[in-house]
Amino acid sequence: MSVKEFSLRVPASCRPGDEHKTQRAFSESVEEYVEGIFRLQKEVDRVSTGEIAVYMCVSAGSATSMVKKLAELGLVEHAPYQGIRLTEFGEKVAKQLTRAHRIIERFLVDNLELPWNDVHELACKLEHYISEDIIDRINEKLGFPTTCPHGNLVDADAPDPSTRLQDARAGKLRVFRISDERVEFLQHLEELGLKPGVEFEAIGSSQIDSLIHLNIGGKPATVGKQVSRHVWVVPA
Repeated sequence: MSVKEFSLRVPASCRPGDEHKTQRAFSESVEEYVEGIFRLQKEVDRVSTGEIAVYMCVSAGSATSMVKKLAELGLVEHAPYQGIRLTEFGEKVAKQLTRAHRIIERFLVDNLELPWNDVHELACKLEHYISEDIIDRINEKLGFPTTCPHGNLVDADAPDPSTRLQDARAGKLRVFRISDERVEFLQHLEELGLKPGVEFEAIGSSQIDSLIHLNIGGKPATVGKQVSRHVWVVPA
């Protein structure tokens, strides 16, 4: 069958099998690991391959192979028995991804009116395919927000005045940010009434089981380690 003459062509970036679909320096997988290590460093400083495997939900062997690749790319430093840490270059990449992620989340909630507790995974996908200049334009259109819908700072280098609920003194507090952005965890917090900006009172804690007793909007509530570790507060 003969092919009719026509001038229409698919754009270069949309061609199947094209190895240069985007101008990203690294693959989505590499970027996810870099961002994951960046998050883990805030929890444990020097990160182990085992912790990366747990966080990324992969096998220890897969995590080890990726860490080796990240080291070859100059994104991490890995010394035996001393853990893994992002290089200065790796941190720069991670901060760019984190900024993009949080601006996208803000756009999805503020402009598309998606639920605040169900945009994290979508932002995880989109952050790898939107160029930095487009992120800048979205940020400008949004009015340069300082936080994502979960209260986390858009600028990773900005001062963070908050402390974990588990380390806060009893008294009147305000939810500043939430570091666990899984949909089921955010839904649980919403049911409790603990969203960024909400004020409540910490009554006291149980030393044996690490439970913390709260008064949220006049209603008593008791939370455990998961909530008290990932809800960050400031004095109200």
